Amino acid sequence: MQNLILNRYRPLGTAGKGGYATVQVAWDTRIQRRVAIKCLRLDNMPIGLDVPESEIPGLTEARTAAMLSDRSIVGVLDFEIEGDMAYLIMEYVDGVTLTELMQREGMLSADVCACVFGAVAHALDFAHDNLVLHMDIKPDNVLINRQGEVKVSDFGLAQLSHEAGYGRAVGGTIGYMPLEQMRLEALDERTDEWALAAMTYQMLTGDNPFYANDLAAAESAIENAEIVIPSQVRNDFSEEADDVLFKALAIEREGRYDSVEEFAAELQPHLGDARRGRRELAVIVGDAREDSGIGDTAEMPPSDITYVDRIGSRGWEFLGRLAAAVECGFIGALSLMGIDQLQSLGANATAVFWGVLAAMVVLGGALPTIGSLAAVVVMATALVLAGNPVLGLVVGVAGAVWWFLSGRFGMKETFCGLAAPLLGGMWIASAAPLLGGYLLRWRDALASAAFGGVVSFALACTGSSTLAGWGMLAHSFITSGMDDSLLHVLMRPEIWLLFVAWLVAAMVVSLSCTRGVRWLACAGMFVGAALILAAILCAQFISSDGATVIPMLVVFIPNIVALSGMVILTLFGVPQRD
Repeated sequence: MQNLILNRYRPLGTAGKGGYATVQVAWDTRIQRRVAIKCLRLDNMPIGLDVPESEIPGLTEARTAAMLSDRSIVGVLDFEIEGDMAYLIMEYVDGVTLTELMQREGMLSADVCACVFGAVAHALDFAHDNLVLHMDIKPDNVLINRQGEVKVSDFGLAQLSHEAGYGRAVGGTIGYMPLEQMRLEALDERTDEWALAAMTYQMLTGDNPFYANDLAAAESAIENAEIVIPSQVRNDFSEEADDVLFKALAIEREGRYDSVEEFAAELQPHLGDARRGRRELAVIVGDAREDSGIGDTAEMPPSDITYVDRIGSRGWEFLGRLAAAVECGFIGALSLMGIDQLQSLGANATAVFWGVLAAMVVLGGALPTIGSLAAVVVMATALVLAGNPVLGLVVGVAGAVWWFLSGRFGMKETFCGLAAPLLGGMWIASAAPLLGGYLLRWRDALASAAFGGVVSFALACTGSSTLAGWGMLAHSFITSGMDDSLLHVLMRPEIWLLFVAWLVAAMVVSLSCTRGVRWLACAGMFVGAALILAAILCAQFISSDGATVIPMLVVFIPNIVALSGMVILTLFGVPQRD
């Protein structure tokens, strides 16, 4: 059996080497997740083995980074010493460095620059607020994962500030160090600002004019470099933006912005759209990992790979597109069947029906985010044309808000947002919020649950009068006169009880699935399912005015089967969050 690091972490491969440390990718056999471990041989370091623990560089890094809990900073999980080795346990980022990205892409797009710059600036601003300097901002220390998230790593050179101010520089990387850092002068936030500006200049132009072979040459490069003006090599960067960037690159720190926050506020409006940049990065990084032969599960020991992990990114993409095509087609078909005006087309009605339906299916499969918006539009239009303008407006507005906040960002968001009407036709609409919690981050899960609740409310006006399901065999999808049932359904307390239960359950499940730990996800799913089932039972009891519970089983049994299935699903694993 392969030896474990610290009797817990199974080595999977070497991610990098440098200085006195090696970074290993390993599998945490206790928590069942990948981690990155920086391994430092103490006997090879200048400090030797007899140095007090408080002076070990890795421990200083761990304590420093542990203070900085932020989405844009690589998390530090633990620090251990065993024999002549020190181990820094860190969050594993499945992706590439900014260096690798620029080697692959050259000059980066304005959107990608906006995404990377914004994330790094946020990380530095957060660190500075906590009185920490990074002092080694460079492309190697900027990591980008498969979801396009940007994270800053390696606070090994960071110095905590104290009453006398920040400490003096203890190192850095040529090309990303201002003069005061190379001259070992006292540092402040503007040191990191200069490094960020140098890295941003490289992203924009594909070149770093401050690189040199030694410190003397590096000083000369900063003082005398012939710098290409970014606006002259790319037409999406203005002369005004040049001025902002070069102010942050001022040789003397007094000429720079007072803080990274101020620099970012000035430059960010001149860059592209950070959210589009994140989506672009997700595609680039995914392609880069696939091209390198590294799949989602390649580094995991076979015995530790869950069934969900085995699906892989391409499998998830196929399933996502298939599900989106089915949902868009389903909503399109039943919406079209509710539009009586189609009959006025006579013989052409059938051709129009199948033509629109085919377009919905193709659009849903090829462009799921656009297909989901089309489905919302078709559904709202059908309600209006069927004589239900109020419900049509409600569904249309709710769908537009959901799509803007969540649905336009990915296939999983699309699938979860449109799941409620499809599942509601089988009386199991209450599985939709749990599905959203299982697949999405809590904000997206909440948005999907809210939109699913609005659509289910609209469908409850067909005659079911419950969010638990509308039953395609018992009720028409869209009929005239649904607006007449609007007030009646709104006044039913059980409707609001179920709606609130959906929101809470989606939140609980999403938060429990965040860490990817199966037992925790299973516990959260059980709590969410129990909450919804209890709400369904109470709702049915209220709607029956305390009468026999036998009629409740018509709704309760399908939902208990579906929600139990969701609990079982978590036993097969939890997909990675986007």
